[in-house]
Amino acid sequence: MAFRRTRCYLLEWERQKYVIWWYKRYLVSLIFIMKYNKNYFFEGVLWQRSPRLAAIKTFVTSDGTVIGIFQGKRGERPELDFRVKILQPKPEAKPFLLPHDEWVVDLLLKAQHYRSDVANLIKYYQGFYKKCTPFPTPESRQSFLPMTLKTVERKYGHIVVPGTISIEGMAIILELFCLCEKQNPGAHQFELALQWTRECVLGKRDFKNVLNLVIRHREY
Repeated sequence: MAFRRTRCYLLEWERQKYVIWWYKRYLVSLIFIMKYNKNYFFEGVLWQRSPRLAAIKTFVTSDGTVIGIFQGKRGERPELDFRVKILQPKPEAKPFLLPHDEWVVDLLLKAQHYRSDVANLIKYYQGFYKKCTPFPTPESRQSFLPMTLKTVERKYGHIVVPGTISIEGMAIILELFCLCEKQNPGAHQFELALQWTRECVLGKRDFKNVLNLVIRHREY
């Protein structure tokens, strides 16, 4: 009886893994038929209009979302500062700076279906934040490849909620935000936003507190 139950669990686990694999392959195939705004994305590179500049680095996630790193001009070392812009796979879409309230709300929507997993995902990036170091040179920023992506996809790739950012896209965004804040000694609001968002997921903090932090920068 125990053997039969174990075998059923294994078969169900294999079935779930296949469904996730098939879904990812399906999304990847969509990229080839998705239509982007050619003013901003062509030949695999994301562009901004004013000033007309190509992204330092461009990523395309499995759901077709384009994420680009663009030169910034703030902080103690403005030559290493950067901004993260997003382009949706729509013919009329334009790149936009991802506001912090969007990734917060996105994670909270995912948490309605995967509460424990989302809490652990945020905890993972809290740990990454503490260990990561900022880009030392413009060249290192240009050659950047996400360090957390494989781990996050392996542990949390099953988190799929329609209408939200793919887990792949969220991994890239959170890693970049960690690195960006680390460029500025003393900055801490993103780190605090991670902490408060996790507390909100676990029911230990009011949602309004989190929004006050990421929208109005009020730490209470």
